[in-house]
Amino acid sequence: MSGRVGRRSGVKAQEAAEVVNNLRRLFKAIQEHSKAILRKTGLSGPQVWALTILGAEPELSLGELAERLFAHPSTVSGIVDRLEKRGAIRRAVDPLDGRGIRLSLTPLGRRLLKRSPPPFQVGLRTALEDLPSSQLRQLRRGLEQVVKETSARRFASPFFDVEAPIPKQVGATHRRRKSSGRRALPATMT
Repeated sequence: MSGRVGRRSGVKAQEAAEVVNNLRRLFKAIQEHSKAILRKTGLSGPQVWALTILGAEPELSLGELAERLFAHPSTVSGIVDRLEKRGAIRRAVDPLDGRGIRLSLTPLGRRLLKRSPPPFQVGLRTALEDLPSSQLRQLRRGLEQVVKETSARRFASPFFDVEAPIPKQVGATHRRRKSSGRRALPATMT
């Protein structure tokens, strides 16, 4: 009986090691993809992700963009500041709320976005959505448990080096003014 338990523990240890190795490969792929985007466009991964979202859903507020990026507004503010200095986005006063600001792409921003490889999040999200629902749910729960059991729970969930986690979806739905709920964006970009 103890031989079977030992083999089972060895198998479990090997599977855990393989999961860790696959996570390392994903992290490396994210880093390499981000470097490729930087070489091609001079933009960081988070900047391209912000442009992608604004290209699909123009005239978002900074807070709405932060929601789509699953990032803190102060982090997104830095991304927006750099993109605005580069001339890729513009801020405009919200016509329905003179105190609010709306963000949109400039012609340069649209050209940069067109020239850039798609953000890594797009392919990763597509791959995850291609999993059977039960497998995706099991993976989500397993990763939540790992985050809970490790020091990872102390950290925000930045993506692409420092800034931009995955929004739910990117696509063509239009933002409703003064809406308090999140809108789903179609996950059609690959």
